Amino acid sequence: MNETLILLLGEDPGQPVRWAFVDADGVRAADTAPDASVLDALAPRAVNAQSIVAVLPGEQVAMRAMPSPPRAALKFKAAAMYLLEDDLAEGLDALHIAVLRRENGGAAFAVKKSIMDGWRDVFADGGFFPDFVTADFSLLENKPGEGVIVFERDRLICMIGDRGFAAERPFADGLASMLTADESIDTILAYGDPDTERFDAGEKPVSWAGRADDASLFSLYYDGAGRSDAANLLQGGYRKRRDWRGALASWRRAAVLAAACLVGFIAVTVADGVRSARLVDRLNDEALAVHRTAFPESANVNPRDHARRILSSRTAGPAFLSLTADFANSIDEEDQIQIDRIRYNAARDEFSVNLSFSDINDLEALKAKLSARGVGVREAGGVRRSGGRYIGELQVGAS
Repeated sequence: MNETLILLLGEDPGQPVRWAFVDADGVRAADTAPDASVLDALAPRAVNAQSIVAVLPGEQVAMRAMPSPPRAALKFKAAAMYLLEDDLAEGLDALHIAVLRRENGGAAFAVKKSIMDGWRDVFADGGFFPDFVTADFSLLENKPGEGVIVFERDRLICMIGDRGFAAERPFADGLASMLTADESIDTILAYGDPDTERFDAGEKPVSWAGRADDASLFSLYYDGAGRSDAANLLQGGYRKRRDWRGALASWRRAAVLAAACLVGFIAVTVADGVRSARLVDRLNDEALAVHRTAFPESANVNPRDHARRILSSRTAGPAFLSLTADFANSIDEEDQIQIDRIRYNAARDEFSVNLSFSDINDLEALKAKLSARGVGVREAGGVRRSGGRYIGELQVGAS
């Protein structure tokens, strides 16, 4: 699906979560949930979304502009940590630092590790993981000489020149007025109700671009997530890892059933005697139920014997498992590449993989690693650019 799931998170998982599935034509479905437990209900549709964007309240993220960042990535990160350490009262060991390089310079972002860890656990429990985690103000377009202000309820979300923040009013009003008074800011773009919102912009012209209701915000954030000037906080230890559970949903039923049997076997071997016996009974009942649903024509056949027979056949034999392992190992070594969709063709014994990546050399490196493992790989169609990333498709199979 070409949808993007956007989640406007609260200050913590117990706060309301606003969500929407959005595509190029607008919002497809949206609602507000009382807390993060909504992730369980969204999971079936979320795992098929093109991307998932989690948006933190800007009050939880600090930003520091870096007009001339070092060219080397490690030096850029070190310089960001040095600058933020002077700005923030929190120790660096308690902060996650992310950096962003822009055409007009760069920026550093800081968020507490406890916040990132807490949401990572919540998403793990929900069964899916965001592709993009950012602050709300980072999704506002960053243009030299322009200030963007969103009047949202009792708070302001601002990207003014190269400085972004979000804060409650009236404190936010004074800070925004001070920043827009800078001589480098020529115009101000505002979202909200011009008949009720008041803001001291001095003599600077204010252009009202639209309302700040949920539908407008989701469309605004959808556009922002597609631009290269939005900061993704999933860097370093928080970089998204491959979630094979979502990919397995579109693979062959026999492989899924074999994996379930393997998980059951491991659980049995590590449990103690009494607990193991109870667990075996429960897993056997669940396996039988899954088997009857997946293979109604073989409902009375032992699931384990049925799985062995399928896996030993020509179309589902060791070649599938070997190919899966080779591909998984190769893609894990190239953590700059993101899998958007993966399909398995049983007749041709090959994967069709949709990928996105920021550097064309990342794709070439992945192809080289697959070839080195004896895996055949070829591009299906050309590589195209979408937003700040490249999109391509590979056919991966036996050489």
